[in-house]
Amino acid sequence: MKRLCACFLLLLVLTACTHIRPGPKSPVAGKLTELFSKLGHFNGVVLVADKGEVLYKQAFGFSNRERNERMDVDAVFEIASISKTFTAVAVHKLVERGALRLDDSLTRFFPELPYHGVTLRGLLSHTSGLFDVYGDVALRKRFYDFYGKTEPAYTNKDYLAFLEAFKPDSAWKPGERTRYSNTGYVLLALIVEKASGQAFDVFLRENIFEPAGMKKTFVYSLMKDRRVPGLASGYRREPYDGIVPDPDPDAGPRIHGLTYGDDEIVSTVGDLLAFDRALRCGKLLKPETLERALVPPILAGGGISDYALGFRVFTEEGRRYVSHGGGTAGFRSWCKFSRPDNDTTVILFTNVTTPSRIAFRAIHEAICRILRGQVPSLFRLTAPGQSGAR
Repeated sequence: MKRLCACFLLLLVLTACTHIRPGPKSPVAGKLTELFSKLGHFNGVVLVADKGEVLYKQAFGFSNRERNERMDVDAVFEIASISKTFTAVAVHKLVERGALRLDDSLTRFFPELPYHGVTLRGLLSHTSGLFDVYGDVALRKRFYDFYGKTEPAYTNKDYLAFLEAFKPDSAWKPGERTRYSNTGYVLLALIVEKASGQAFDVFLRENIFEPAGMKKTFVYSLMKDRRVPGLASGYRREPYDGIVPDPDPDAGPRIHGLTYGDDEIVSTVGDLLAFDRALRCGKLLKPETLERALVPPILAGGGISDYALGFRVFTEEGRRYVSHGGGTAGFRSWCKFSRPDNDTTVILFTNVTTPSRIAFRAIHEAICRILRGQVPSLFRLTAPGQSGAR
């Protein structure tokens, strides 16, 4: 009976998996065209799919302003913290193989660290109680003083050396609350390497990128040659200077990092759709493994986190949304993953950022309203770099 149920579940998954192909023109595509026509200054790429069929895929603006290069739908972007979903899938893959357990302690891998109550589950869900070295101003200064050089860029092992040397106190006890921690995912990437015996980028390539058919996705910081064809340049809008490169190429030497696990993956909207479908179809993880990864933990006080084991999960108007966003110098990204109960995919990239994330968030919220058959808020750009909804 168990075998019959398992076969039936697999059949349901496989029948839901269609080839990624352009879909027919639909009212949704028309409404999305109307939406983006109102966003005259949007610069980036957007893809919307239903059950794997592309309903809308468009590029706007420039990928490189200095060379006057127009944006292409297959442009490569820094996807920032969406990289964390790949780290999470790698961990879950190793759990399936028996190389890791979600309740493994962090100190199993790094015995010099004092965080005995921290588990892989807590690191994945941002409930470990660990700080964010880069996000905490005092810790960041202390780490910069510890690292002490502008070249080469610091990486995961430098983070670990700092934690082992100074052993900063946890922000709170594990499981008390959810607090986003890049540090946790930097450590998870090192754990993937320890458990697999492979470099992080090699493990991702062999177990995620290639099986999913992702041909333009790389761990950028670990590439020997970072001249990626089609890689968009990053910019930001300034109130008086307009659109300027970000980071500033003339800023001079500075301490900077190339940590992986939390960041540093580059990809395209097409590749992220392929990743989404590979997850949906069971190519990367068993269906039961993925469902477990999408269950947010219950916090010590009884509340439920809005972040599961590698994905943000929330309910809006009776629908479950599985998503992840990201932001880094010059880039913002967002991906809504498809699930059986909400089988649409939304991928939004921009390479021109503003100080506030509100406008970018409002765009993907408007897209989701259109997919629900609702009327989105009307957008207008009040000035270059300033957007609003009315």
